Amino acid sequence: MFDGPKYDGNYLRSLLRGTLGNLTLSNTLTNVVIPTFDMKRLQPIVFNTKDAKTNWCKNALLSDVCLGTSAAPTFLPPHYFKIKDATQGETRTFDLVDGGLAANNPVSI
Repeated sequence: MFDGPKYDGNYLRSLLRGTLGNLTLSNTLTNVVIPTFDMKRLQPIVFNTKDAKTNWCKNALLSDVCLGTSAAPTFLPPHYFKIKDATQGETRTFDLVDGGLAANNPVSI
């Protein structure tokens, strides 16, 4: 019987937020590609440095993207967050889980 995730994710969240602070994907020193899966939209979302530099809704906090791609079902809850465009005021929400659901081998992306 399934009772929800094994862990609440609070420790991982505090560790990532403390380590990464306000760094966003556009601030990474090298180009990164991070696959995730959006549970509400039922589609893969691939975050990468190139898109983050040109598309406001892909320039998320690195800690949020890491929490999302780490949220393996049965172990951690989905990670919900939103991004707001500073110029237009638009928002985009994400409900992310482990990117392995869509791309278990990120090299295939």
